[in-house]
Amino acid sequence: MQLSHRNADRRDLKPVFDLYMDIEANRFLTFDPMTIAEFTPIFESMLSDKTLFVCELEEQQVATYRLIRKSHRQSHIWYLGGFAVRSSLKGRGIGYQILLQLKEQAKAHNVSRIELTVDTENTNAINLYRKVGFEIEGKLKNNYRLTSTGKFYDEFLMALLLQ
Repeated sequence: MQLSHRNADRRDLKPVFDLYMDIEANRFLTFDPMTIAEFTPIFESMLSDKTLFVCELEEQQVATYRLIRKSHRQSHIWYLGGFAVRSSLKGRGIGYQILLQLKEQAKAHNVSRIELTVDTENTNAINLYRKVGFEIEGKLKNNYRLTSTGKFYDEFLMALLLQ
């Protein structure tokens, strides 16, 4: 399986929008359901920050994630967010391969820690992250609110130490 990672660009608006708004994934991602017109300024902001990436397999966008390098005393840390794999491709090892590749990239960039937050009910993602070596470091209570339910949800802080 030859996955490639690259910074997202304007041609990725629709594929990234579809990944973020996928009915199975959206509950666990950053943004409430919205139209592509509402998403466009958010997408543009992520492009200007150069923190949004897409993964391609056979020239098709199959996944997206944000990778944010922290600064100053935390410059050894990458924060991984908004990680989504196309629903129709889940269970094929794509997420696992992406995370292994990110792990290797981190080492090459002198990053010694990758951290993320994940909904405490998202057992598939938690199991995937554990398989790669992430560990739960804590629980963030009422860390986000879904507009659709009006309820707050907890997340785990997970991290992968590379040294």
